[in-house]
Amino acid sequence: MISRLAGDSIWSRYSLAWSAIQAVTVVALETIIFHLHATEVDNIKRAIDPAAAYLGGKKSTYVPDNSDSLRVIQSARVLSVYHILFIVAQLFQLILLCDAMYNKNTIQIIAIVVFNCAMVAYAGLQMKQADEILVRTPNDSLPNAILDIFEGNKNNPTPYHASLNYEIAVLVLMAIFAAVFAFIAYKLYKEFGWSIYKKIGADLAMRDMYKVYQIFIMIVKFDIFFQLGFSAQFLSLIVMRYEDSKLFPNNLVLSQQEMTSLIVVHLVLSTGASIVLPLLAWWGLKRESKLSMCCFIAGGFAALVYNIMKLTQVFDQSVRFAGANKFLVFFLIINLVLGMVTIYLAWVCMKNFNNGLSAHIGKVSGTNIYPMESVSGSSNKRWSIE
Repeated sequence: MISRLAGDSIWSRYSLAWSAIQAVTVVALETIIFHLHATEVDNIKRAIDPAAAYLGGKKSTYVPDNSDSLRVIQSARVLSVYHILFIVAQLFQLILLCDAMYNKNTIQIIAIVVFNCAMVAYAGLQMKQADEILVRTPNDSLPNAILDIFEGNKNNPTPYHASLNYEIAVLVLMAIFAAVFAFIAYKLYKEFGWSIYKKIGADLAMRDMYKVYQIFIMIVKFDIFFQLGFSAQFLSLIVMRYEDSKLFPNNLVLSQQEMTSLIVVHLVLSTGASIVLPLLAWWGLKRESKLSMCCFIAGGFAALVYNIMKLTQVFDQSVRFAGANKFLVFFLIINLVLGMVTIYLAWVCMKNFNNGLSAHIGKVSGTNIYPMESVSGSSNKRWSIE
């Protein structure tokens, strides 16, 4: 299997091995973080009532409020979703690399470098968000009282933010993995360069069209991941918010009917953006159907509008999205940037229809390819698209 993906390329083998090591290491650490965080959430839940009772009996300006308890619980619980997303992201980059190796797609390898850099930022964001679940304030507050309980409970085997050291390890390791993979990607670029386009033939215009086609396909893959990632966060937040608010009947933020309506609407829109639109793009490219591509572009604009609405909602209703604001903004901004790039590339691909590209696409996938000629005549030199 590895020889089929990497061939005789030593750097291809290094890239697959490095990506696999990254996936296994980070997934193992994130699993530990997930477990520690789940224990912390349980401890916070148990500490809320004693903390509120302590503040209620204390002579202070603080008046216990159910909304404060709800905010603390939600901020704590929602982070579990992001640990799972981080694990999925590691598996995604490994699958993406295997696909890039199989198709000798240097563009996708470069995209994985960018993706790994984004995951470094995500790791830092994860650590910061975990540290801000309970923040001490100058005056009496529920977080202060809960932190006092954590610090005063000598029998508590898992102190507040016990996962910090593991989160630091993930951040440092992700930075190392990203840096080393960037170097490996550079070596891969020198080794087989943009060879996939050389297989198209000598026609420079045809190679340029195929390059746009490959970039578009790659961007759509990232679209699916980040759109599904946002959907998982948003839906989990709605369900958690409803379940947690049931603990405080006087502070029920969403009725069951409202929650069901939100979930159904979002599922329909998310399914359209993550499944229907990519299928339209695939069919449009395969059949060179301008109708399919026009529908895809129209759907892309609709997805952009929806993401903008959700981004505005996150900023306007910060309390409702407590504990998830930064992550939702992170994913929504990436979705907006990818969405605009995708629409533009879809338009360019549609312009290239009926120019002979479809006849060549089947000849450059997998092993059914034209023999390549090196620029210098030597097989161990990089391939050129010039």
